[in-house]
Amino acid sequence: MVDSSIDTNGVMLVEREGSQVCEPEDKLGSPEMGDNILARLEALRKSNGNPNWVNRDLYRLLYKRGLFVIAYERIKSSPGNMTPGTDNATLDGFSLGTIDRITEALRTESFQFSRARRVKIPKANGGSRPLGIASPRDKLVQEAIRIILESIYDSPHGSSFSEFSFGFRAGRGTHTALQHISQNWSGTTWFVEGDIKGCFDNIDHHRLIEILKKRIDDQRFLNLIWKALTAGYLEFKVPVNNIVGTPQGSIISPILANVYMHELDVFVENLRIEYEVSGAAKKYSPDYADNQNALRRLRRKLEKTTNDEMRSDILNEIQVLKVRATTLQVFDAACLPTRIKYVRYADDWLISISGTNALAKTIRDRVGKFLSSDLKLELSKEKTHIRHAKTEEAFFLGTRISCGSKNPRILTFSRKAAGKDDILHVTKRTTVGTVKMYAPIDRIVKRLANKGMCDGDGHPLSLRALAVLEDARIIEEYNAVLRGYLNYYSFVANRTRLRRIAYIVQFSAAKTLAHRHRTSMRRIFRKFGHRLTIPVDLASGEIKLVSLAYPTSFACNKKAFLTGAPPDSLDVIKVQTKWRTRSKLMSPCCICGEEEGVVMHHVRHVRKNGGAVLKGFDKIMSNINRKQLPVCLDCHEEIHSGRYDGKSLSDFADPHLAAR
Repeated sequence: MVDSSIDTNGVMLVEREGSQVCEPEDKLGSPEMGDNILARLEALRKSNGNPNWVNRDLYRLLYKRGLFVIAYERIKSSPGNMTPGTDNATLDGFSLGTIDRITEALRTESFQFSRARRVKIPKANGGSRPLGIASPRDKLVQEAIRIILESIYDSPHGSSFSEFSFGFRAGRGTHTALQHISQNWSGTTWFVEGDIKGCFDNIDHHRLIEILKKRIDDQRFLNLIWKALTAGYLEFKVPVNNIVGTPQGSIISPILANVYMHELDVFVENLRIEYEVSGAAKKYSPDYADNQNALRRLRRKLEKTTNDEMRSDILNEIQVLKVRATTLQVFDAACLPTRIKYVRYADDWLISISGTNALAKTIRDRVGKFLSSDLKLELSKEKTHIRHAKTEEAFFLGTRISCGSKNPRILTFSRKAAGKDDILHVTKRTTVGTVKMYAPIDRIVKRLANKGMCDGDGHPLSLRALAVLEDARIIEEYNAVLRGYLNYYSFVANRTRLRRIAYIVQFSAAKTLAHRHRTSMRRIFRKFGHRLTIPVDLASGEIKLVSLAYPTSFACNKKAFLTGAPPDSLDVIKVQTKWRTRSKLMSPCCICGEEEGVVMHHVRHVRKNGGAVLKGFDKIMSNINRKQLPVCLDCHEEIHSGRYDGKSLSDFADPHLAAR
């Protein structure tokens, strides 16, 4: 008999006939680290391919310097990590010494998360969403926790999450969810469109820990998660404690929310098993059966009739009955099978029901009761709806969705009967039970109006906030908006209507350029063309053209989902090995070559020839396309004091950087 478990260092132990032999699953690891963390993470993933595996001694993984090197490499390039938290610190100046201080605090269990700095960011509907900005030290520990939790719950060797959960998971996204609906939800009768009121802000901490205990038997690791949940935040310099909820903006919030909402996924799956029925033998509805019997009588009569005038009248009657058949319910509803399908993205979920309206109401009510009693959450009455799939549209992930049509399009064509001279008029109905998706043009126009690109009626306006930028930067800002909508709605059936969105963006950009140059929009188009092509002089003497990304075609392609690689094709270990081997944390100072006291110098953005004027050391980092560089403490101070402004790349001690 063979069994396996994880030892106190996270390495796979294989039991054979009563003996216990330590066999690391992989020899990956860095000599500088000496902790073989990648092998331990892979062993953890393999063990958790079994959804019933219980994990112990996870906390000891947080002692490993290598884990935090991986965590740093995963978060270092995010612009948000140069936003200071309540301690005014950023990732600038990060070093191995920072990691060692963190791991020492974790060893002694003295590590405490500081309060986040709360800000409010605008939402598309005009409201605002609270966002917590944590300190870099807290973000690093949260990222390390997330790596461990992902290894447990979303292992590439067998995920514990539902296949119908698409939010915040590797290889999955909004297009993956919408593609699943498009390919698998044909024949839907009712949509139950659900939304949970303040899901992230109302997750019950005690219930979350109970759920985590099903898979994690390590009180120290759970205590650390509890500290992260209850750290609180500062709002207007007033400390506020977190009693419920996972703070939005926290690195571990998405995966903790998925762990919590997985209980809903399991509940809906049980509902599907309970209510789905295969149906009895199909039976035609009475009206459809009568219509088909009348057709058969007329066809028999047609075969016996030789008079041309009578044959013409009979053919006309047959055509009328065939057209009528396309408007009738084919099968008796009592004999049709009942099917239930489900998809969830974060706190938004949608259920498809091929059945009765009463069943749709029952499922909605039972889901609401389960959320209230078991997960301590509440359905939003304003955003939870039951929609008839043929006459109404569900709204999910920014997309309008319907299925079939109340009055399906009827195709009529003529052909000769086999072996006869008679012309048959063939009639059939289309779009019966087919999933159709549309872009919500009115909502998009409203969002553009909130941005200031147009008024409420969709008439383009100058965006004065951008008029202070260089011409090329203005076009890049508009391109980000235009490409975003064109790419997101690449699959919709009404893609031709995105011409209106492209028109608003195009003319708003032209008006903004006209405002900047104090001229007319007509002269702007005459000078730069309808695509607003801006020439940019490069340092090499060449000229780069920056144009508005106005598409050449708005043709519809219903299969053009941007789904990327499937989840099981992502080699996580290979990616993390690359992070470990390429990390600059162990490198000497790239300027003077000093090996002691090296820290990482960070910048928020690297602008590449977009018209922005870069100065000082930022210009050097732009030329070598780096957002982080290893420098010693003395050189770091010189950079921030401005004494290295104008330094040549040939002065760098690192030959790889100087070669650029």
